[in-house]
Amino acid sequence: MIESQTELPAGEYESATSWARSRHFMASVAGQVRSMTRTLSGTRAAYLLREFTVLVRALVQSSQIHANWEFFLRRVVVGKEKIALNRFALHLVVVLLAVGVVAISQLGLPQVDFLPPTPTPAPDLGEHTVPRTPTNRGVNRLVVHSNQTLLFQAPVPHTIIAERDRMEIITYTVQPNDNVWAIAQAFGLKVETVVWANPEVENAPDLLSVGQVLVILPVDGVYYTVQTGDTVEKIAKKFKTTPEKIVSFKLNGLQEPYTLTPGQKLVVPDGQKPAPRPAMNLYPMTRVGAPPKGAPKGSGRFAWPTQGYLSQQFWSGHLGIDIANRTGVPVYAADDGYVLMAGRDTWGYGNQVVIDHGNGYMTRYAHLQTILVKAGQFVKKNQKIGTMGCTGRCTGPHLHFEVIQNGGPRNPLGFLP
Repeated sequence: MIESQTELPAGEYESATSWARSRHFMASVAGQVRSMTRTLSGTRAAYLLREFTVLVRALVQSSQIHANWEFFLRRVVVGKEKIALNRFALHLVVVLLAVGVVAISQLGLPQVDFLPPTPTPAPDLGEHTVPRTPTNRGVNRLVVHSNQTLLFQAPVPHTIIAERDRMEIITYTVQPNDNVWAIAQAFGLKVETVVWANPEVENAPDLLSVGQVLVILPVDGVYYTVQTGDTVEKIAKKFKTTPEKIVSFKLNGLQEPYTLTPGQKLVVPDGQKPAPRPAMNLYPMTRVGAPPKGAPKGSGRFAWPTQGYLSQQFWSGHLGIDIANRTGVPVYAADDGYVLMAGRDTWGYGNQVVIDHGNGYMTRYAHLQTILVKAGQFVKKNQKIGTMGCTGRCTGPHLHFEVIQNGGPRNPLGFLP
């Protein structure tokens, strides 16, 4: 039996022996450095490491070290040992890493508490109510922009009526620039409630006068004067409500057997009456009969006729919109057409202009201060036809604007941009 006796060459054997000795030396140095730094504080170890780095840098830069280093490089391969240069570099790196690791391990990092601080409870300040800013009389008041295409919110110079629960009937004196719609909004009522409670207004709700006294109910409904033969049931049926609402309303003061007296006043909560149809006010004035030859026709796309704020909207007793501003503000034709009539009426609209647009639509411009067109004249869209005023029955300068389609009133806000 042949036993292998293969041995390393002498050069390689000596190199391996040298490598083992180097590793033993490096381990010894690392152990000594580790034992020294264990006795030092983190700050002291960091200081020694920094000083060691400075010392090594200084030594490397000195001429003696450079000379020795060059000598070493020339002698690095001697005889058969053939020590590789990269092996020596690896030894040097291991020494430096050992020193660095031992020193850094002694550094103490501050402890950071990542938990959020406990909030401090706010002091008890008691209850606090934010005061409510009063609003202008009449909601949704808007302003026509200078391009006559947009409306914006605008302040209205009115006395503000405080909001509060009210269970009594009161009166209100009409002020300048008032109208039925704005008054109803101010008291939180439907406009029909104000109209039904005031017979002199019911047939002509658009013709208020400054100083006129109106009855204001505390709730929506009808203010009714009992007639001979009336009963609670008959009144409830007439105004489309229930007898329970009438007898339970404390202001009526009714007790069983609910006997009624002619002339007695009752509030009928949630009562309803047929809406009166106001006259179209087509009184004879300067006007034309048949359309003039070659009269232009409108596009059906109307423009805002003036600038100001929307003081009254379209409702069953007011077949147009009111745009309020100061006297003399220009009024423009809303679309192409011809002047059907122009002048001062005898009913309440004062100076007015009616334009026939030749396509089934007519528009009315009422309460004008001045009229700048005459019957039969052709007009273009956005052409100036007059100025805003307060002629006829009105409480302040404004333009009453109507859109009439095939003889029937339409809400102008549905046609304006």
